[in-house]
Amino acid sequence: MESVQQLDPSKYHVLTPRGRIFLVIALVLFVLVVMPIAIVAYYTFAINRPSQTADEVTYEVKSGASISQIAADLASLGAVNSEFLLKLHLILNNLQSNIQAGVYLIPAGTTTQQLARQLQHGMNDKKITFLEGWRAEEYAIEAVKLFKGIDYEVFMRMLKDKEGYLFPDTYLFNTDVTETEIMNALLQNFNDKTADILTAEKLSAAGLTKEQAVILASMVEREVRSEKDRALVAGILGKRLSKGELLGVDATVQYVKATYFYCMTLAFDVCPREEDAANVDWWPQSLSTADLAIDSLYNTRKIAGLPPTPISNPGTSALEAVINSKESDYNYYITDKNGETHYAKTLIEHSGNIAKYLQE
Repeated sequence: MESVQQLDPSKYHVLTPRGRIFLVIALVLFVLVVMPIAIVAYYTFAINRPSQTADEVTYEVKSGASISQIAADLASLGAVNSEFLLKLHLILNNLQSNIQAGVYLIPAGTTTQQLARQLQHGMNDKKITFLEGWRAEEYAIEAVKLFKGIDYEVFMRMLKDKEGYLFPDTYLFNTDVTETEIMNALLQNFNDKTADILTAEKLSAAGLTKEQAVILASMVEREVRSEKDRALVAGILGKRLSKGELLGVDATVQYVKATYFYCMTLAFDVCPREEDAANVDWWPQSLSTADLAIDSLYNTRKIAGLPPTPISNPGTSALEAVINSKESDYNYYITDKNGETHYAKTLIEHSGNIAKYLQE
């Protein structure tokens, strides 16, 4: 029987019993000490690493939203570097149940740890949207709905002579915002958003003053839904204006009719009053013969020229259409119930369009 040959550990690198013990101890120490330290170090680094977005992010946490949905949304917006890391941080620190609903302004470079902390405290801000083509009363009604400190009549006294210059947009205000603060934000946003549209050079080329351009845009905003048609309609209205013809804009009659029967015998400086305003049809689609004959400087079916002031608050699309109006052979237009605009060169063609697209 052959004897078993012993291997020389120094020659073949075979671990001795003592070496095996040291290896086991080293592995245990690596798993129990080094790896946790490395993981904690990386975790600490990761949650304190600034987000990569260069812009401030606005995000609304809706009541009942899950942390998975919140983390996914914030990651897609670039407000957080890792969806998984945000969820992990919230869960490890038992913060997921303390997230407050609200609208958040998240600065560029916010870390995951800062964001998690921000989500615990909520925001004392509310988001409000004013739509293109709304009139001042509609702005005031919306503001009163959302902000308890806003007085409808006080706000309307401020806004009424600012019609046309209250830029339609989505805004973020503190819950204790004042009427003056909202008005100033609307006016400043108008100046900012129209600075490159209503330049002296462009107004001169269009043959308009700034006030005339805004009045025309306020009508185009209400008359035409499609952006592709707005410049053409602006051209038709400009043609009528230059010839001294009736503009014949139904939206101006709607503007008058909405408050005419509430206010023609009342002496209030704000009319209709707040208790009636919420029930007013601000843009009545049905106009009778009597409506078209209402005696008002705003009624462009009856009086030639522009109305005295804008009838709504236009967005950039309507303003750009007026500044860059298109000349055409068309003299008439209508917008059907589906928002499509139809054109005519003659009154006979126009009457045909009315019969075809507007009369049932």
